Amino acid sequence: MDDRDRRLHVLRLVTAHGPDVESLCSAGLTGLAEIGGLGVTMMTPEMQHVRYASDAVSARVEQLQFLLGEGPCRDAYAQAGPVLAEDLRATVWHERWPAFAPAALEAGARAVFALPLGAGWARIGAIDLYRDGEGALAGPVLADALVLADAVAQLLLAETVAVAEAQSPAYHAGRDHLLQRAAVHQATGMISVQLGVTVEEALVRLRAHAYACSRDLDEVAADVLARRMRFDNLDDEGDRAGGYR
Repeated sequence: MDDRDRRLHVLRLVTAHGPDVESLCSAGLTGLAEIGGLGVTMMTPEMQHVRYASDAVSARVEQLQFLLGEGPCRDAYAQAGPVLAEDLRATVWHERWPAFAPAALEAGARAVFALPLGAGWARIGAIDLYRDGEGALAGPVLADALVLADAVAQLLLAETVAVAEAQSPAYHAGRDHLLQRAAVHQATGMISVQLGVTVEEALVRLRAHAYACSRDLDEVAADVLARRMRFDNLDDEGDRAGGYR
């Protein structure tokens, strides 16, 4: 699919299953043929935190990478690109991950595919998919996996905004600004789907509503993401109250 189709698929997933990351991951996994499980790890260069694991094998795959300091999700995060190990028995993967590859095989994962999570230059982690048989991740399944990764990244960024807002106002001000911009982008996509308009027009409407109601753009975006506001049920005058459930 082209970039426009991919963005539309991401917006539909986020609108249907957000803001619950677990719900999104569970729904996304059911649509990935021959994939046995899924794990999501949030990362920085110094830290790893498992955010979601669909089953015991996925949980073990994520844990092993943290314990052993190597593996596909760490590489996908570091190089900001997919790492697709279609058969962990292959020499190339044992040479690359001498501790992880045999341990993951013992845990029940024959193939592991890691996709980076992020927006722009901001990297926040990786999503791991596994299957208990060998085989490539390609074609429509790879396309669907990339869409799911983008949708998960959107929700995690929005979730991080909410956490940051609960901290001191001085909490990583520069990072907060990046995350807030991501939240506005995500809210714009949700409005686009709600109204059946282009992303560009949805952003214009978001800005216009914030201006008319004398509210901060980030505040209105947060209401859209939290589903306190929908633009397809605002009253004709654009009154704030008309958009709240």
